[in-house]
Amino acid sequence: MHSIDYNPSITKSPNSSRSAAILAGGENKRFGSNKALAPWFTGHVIDAVAQAAMSACREIIIIANEPEPYSYSGLPVFPDILPGLGPLAGLQSALRHAKAERIFLLGCDMPLLNSELLNLMWEIPTWAPVVIPGTHQGLEPLHAIYHKSLLPIVDNRISTGNLSLQSLLEDIPCHIVSPADILKICPSFKCLTSANTPEELARMEKFARTNPQS
Repeated sequence: MHSIDYNPSITKSPNSSRSAAILAGGENKRFGSNKALAPWFTGHVIDAVAQAAMSACREIIIIANEPEPYSYSGLPVFPDILPGLGPLAGLQSALRHAKAERIFLLGCDMPLLNSELLNLMWEIPTWAPVVIPGTHQGLEPLHAIYHKSLLPIVDNRISTGNLSLQSLLEDIPCHIVSPADILKICPSFKCLTSANTPEELARMEKFARTNPQS
């Protein structure tokens, strides 16, 4: 396994006020193994996610309850505050541990991430605490920017057992990036695709090989 080429000292402004947190938890029932560490070209799926995030963020952290498998990356790894509660708990840990006021929450199974879309989302001027892509299938909560001011709300929801990340998004203001704007950068929404099964990952790698510009 190889380390990710991560050198925060050379990252320039405006990325210096940006953090990204990659959620590497989950039970992986449909995938059958840890999809974050599934092979992707010469590395792993999570390596592709991290590389894309590095083009838009100063700080990259991984949220995982077992840090050892990710030690090769050289990236900081933080566990959920309360393990086993799903993506909302991952967001809680990201909001607690990331240094910036705004955190780009990313799934670990999205190796076709588009750096241009990441940067576009950062640069949107908005007062809303969430910036999130909207597609014809709905919102993409694991490709979204969250403000740290949401932490008390997330804490309260977890303490009361309201663990739905989608429900949180329904109750707070969100700036939604329109499907039309996404498609200008990311044809067919490929950059928002998650690999939920080995077969889906194989199709994504085939697409990446035949569309290297993506």
